[in-house]
Amino acid sequence: MDKRMISKIYAWLTVLSAMVLLIGAAFCWQLMKPADVAYIDIGKLVSGYQMKKDLDKQANVDLQRIKSVSDSLKMIKKAVLGTPTPRLDSQLQYVQYAFQQYYEQSNRSISEKIWERLNPLMEQYGKERKIRLLVGANGAGTVLYGDKGIDMTDDLIKYLNGKYEKGN
Repeated sequence: MDKRMISKIYAWLTVLSAMVLLIGAAFCWQLMKPADVAYIDIGKLVSGYQMKKDLDKQANVDLQRIKSVSDSLKMIKKAVLGTPTPRLDSQLQYVQYAFQQYYEQSNRSISEKIWERLNPLMEQYGKERKIRLLVGANGAGTVLYGDKGIDMTDDLIKYLNGKYEKGN
C-alpha cells in the first residue's frame, strides 16, 4: 500500500469516527434532557400531599365527635333494653344520617380544595421542568403503560409539599 491509499483510509476513519462521536453525543443528549412527557400517579399524589393529610385529620376530629354521640345513644339504647324508645331511635337515626352526610360533604369539600390548589401548582411544576405534557394515571386505564423514567409522582409530591409548607 502506498502512502496515498493509507492517508485516504485515515481520512475515512477520521470522518467515520467523527460521525460516530456525533451520533453518540446526540443519543446521550437525548437521554439526559428532561422528559417532554411525564405521568403522575394521581392516587399516590393525593395521598402523599400534606394538605390532604391535614384536611383529613381536621375532618376526622369532627367525625369522631358525631360518632361518639352515636355511640352514646347506642349505649343508652342497650341500657333500656326491652323498653320502647321511639324518640331515642329517632335521635340515633338522625345522628347516623348526620354522620353519613358530614362524611360525604367533607370528602367533596376536601377534594375540591385540594384540586383547586393542585391544578395551578402542577401547571407551574410542568413549566419549571419544561414538561410539555403531564398525564395523570389513576389506575383505571388512563395510562396503560408508563416507563418509570417518566413517572414524576415522587418529585411532584416533594414539590407540592414544599410549596404547601411555605404557604404557597
